[in-house]
Amino acid sequence: MTNIDKNELHNILRLVLHNGLTETKVKNSNKVLPLKKRNDNDKKGIIAAFRSKQDMTKAKGFTVSSYEALFENDNKLTHWTPNEFSWLGYTKDKHELKGHSEHNLNQINAFIVDVDFKDSQERDLNKSNVMESLLLGYVILPTLVLKTDKGYQIYYVLKNPAFINKKGTRYPVLEVSKMISNNIKSAIKDSLDQVDISCNNFGIFRIPRQDNVIYFQPEMTVNFSELLNWSKKYYLKHKSKLTIVNKNKISYGKQIEQPWFNWLLHKTDIKPGMGIGRHNTVLTLALACYSSSMSENDCYNLLDEFNTNLKVSLDQRDLERCIKDAYSGVYQGASSIYINELIETWATKDEFHQLKNSKSKNWYKFAKSRKDRKYSHKHEWKQDLIKLFNKASTNNQAVAISTRNIQKKLGISPSSLNRVLKSLKDNNQVIIRSSGNNQSNAYLTLYLLVKQLQSKKSQYRLNLFNFGSQQLSSEINELKTLINKLKQGIKGTKIIDIGEVNTG
Repeated sequence: MTNIDKNELHNILRLVLHNGLTETKVKNSNKVLPLKKRNDNDKKGIIAAFRSKQDMTKAKGFTVSSYEALFENDNKLTHWTPNEFSWLGYTKDKHELKGHSEHNLNQINAFIVDVDFKDSQERDLNKSNVMESLLLGYVILPTLVLKTDKGYQIYYVLKNPAFINKKGTRYPVLEVSKMISNNIKSAIKDSLDQVDISCNNFGIFRIPRQDNVIYFQPEMTVNFSELLNWSKKYYLKHKSKLTIVNKNKISYGKQIEQPWFNWLLHKTDIKPGMGIGRHNTVLTLALACYSSSMSENDCYNLLDEFNTNLKVSLDQRDLERCIKDAYSGVYQGASSIYINELIETWATKDEFHQLKNSKSKNWYKFAKSRKDRKYSHKHEWKQDLIKLFNKASTNNQAVAISTRNIQKKLGISPSSLNRVLKSLKDNNQVIIRSSGNNQSNAYLTLYLLVKQLQSKKSQYRLNLFNFGSQQLSSEINELKTLINKLKQGIKGTKIIDIGEVNTG
């Protein structure tokens, strides 16, 4: 996707923020709008913005409460908080922002996945792999993809925001949203190992700019309920990998007595810049101390010594902040997702097997990888088929391929292939056109349809003043209709045959 214009950029920013800011600045506004009585139910929020990555890491940003202020700064910014907060402020010395904690969120607009490679060259080489790994439940594609210095950030934007309300001492919408976010990251990591699962679910991310948007499809927003349904199904399929199995189902037990804690406490080679690193290690250890009823002072002394022993120590202020967060009462204990990821990232081969064979089965359950199993699951074959169709397509058109060729390429048996293709067709996850006369069937996925739409839109922008614009606009609308029908397949809506649409 070429550089977008200012109008499209502002449309993207508005789409993500869901009308969550005021239209004009409170002071020094350059816009004159008719007076409008404020509706108490129309509560607006505030976001944080940063002009550089260095400012972001030091929380040296500024608050933005209006679209006017955001648009004035658009291409000058590098990072932002795409989910609005109820309030934000500054520390007494005005050097840092405060208030950007998850319990202060006003609404959730998007779920964002951070993908990090070793460098920009590796990022560019893996662009197609990234784009083909973002389909959730065969019908949910991202709305927006940004290119970063060494990777990509993927936005799954909600059709309508999820508002955060406190009920008693709990935040039900926030709790469910965190589960959805973790499952999205885990699902993409199944096929794309560079996903940063340690990334804060609703924190600071790259902001869309004219020079970093590589994919934008406003039609691909998703209902919160649709994501929740997908998340529940994903959780049930991968429960053994995602959850701690406790002897005592009520509590976490003494996490500091579990083998992983002692192993992690004595690791000294955890370095920055390698995905899940020092910050998450300290926070995970601190949460284990908290859940095991260790005093905050004893926890600090223990982890201060751990930090000192690291070959590259964490900044003292960051260490103190991790311990403070762990003892804030927001969390119950160390998360199995992060424990598993720390083990897989930092354990040597011998350490991994020792942990696997230790008496730790009450806290860590190792799911067999696909290569160690005799049979593949149906959902794995589905993913294989969709990836095959996407890669085999020319110019994003439907793929004509014989079942014999599919069997040969995937190593799948005829009976398994028939079963999986029938499931994909019955659930409207792939459009299948029968050619007849012993010809190969043609297959079209949602990913290919969206790529067609993206191509048509780019062509439309280039030929806006040409004679063929009206015809191209009609084709775009037809593609949108087909995409919507395919997206609705999750609810059982029948789709039209591919032959009824001129895809160009």
